[in-house]
Amino acid sequence: MTHSESESLRELAAAYALGALGPEETRAFEDLLGRSPEIQRDVAEYREVAALLGLGAGEGVPSADLRARVLATPVRARDTSTPRRGWGSSLRWLAVAAGLAALTIMGERIVSLGREVRQRDAVLAQRDSALTSQQQELAERQALLDAVLDPEVRLFQLTSSGDPEPGVQLFWNQRRNQAIVNAYRLKPVPPGRAYQLWFIQNGKPVPSVTFTPTNGSARLTGIPVPTGGKLSAAAITVEPSSGSAQPTSPIVLSGPLDKS
Repeated sequence: MTHSESESLRELAAAYALGALGPEETRAFEDLLGRSPEIQRDVAEYREVAALLGLGAGEGVPSADLRARVLATPVRARDTSTPRRGWGSSLRWLAVAAGLAALTIMGERIVSLGREVRQRDAVLAQRDSALTSQQQELAERQALLDAVLDPEVRLFQLTSSGDPEPGVQLFWNQRRNQAIVNAYRLKPVPPGRAYQLWFIQNGKPVPSVTFTPTNGSARLTGIPVPTGGKLSAAAITVEPSSGSAQPTSPIVLSGPLDKS
């Protein structure tokens, strides 16, 4: 097979892959196709290009070898003085070759644009997540602010005897019998241990929540305040992390609860 004949068959393979051949040309070409593995390979590769461009969203791109072969498809006009019977005019091969070259370049641009869009979507998703987190934090702060500014809320301070550093603010909503605790500058506790809040009711300690500070701070909301007796004070001890029914260690912070 001469070089010219090989180039002609390659052009026909491109046209066949794109469905650009007429019925008679298709039948004649398929007869050659069944006898030539090389032509079969060309058709398969051109169909791969057409499929990738048709999808326009995949990550795959034609191989460098295939791209070079498509771009190198001759775009010269044939010598019309000796037309080939049954293979159509040279203008069609010119259009097929030029179209494949343009589509290959377009396909690579489509893939590149798709990648850029996905990267942009990822950045926007991260921003949306950060914005949602900030909005949630602002909502929690606003809810806390509304709670402590309620006219029914009174503030009590729990302090440490002889050590002015740690402190606990106890916001008591006396209508709802709920409390908010805001602790600061607390010392770390050993593993398996936690701070525990106690309400002193009728002279006896009533166990409440346990907590461990993060960087010396802790904030607890919705703490039930005991009812049915006189509350005189609140206190903090260090207990097992699961809590205790009775204090097992010395009081580290305390303060009076004067309801009047």
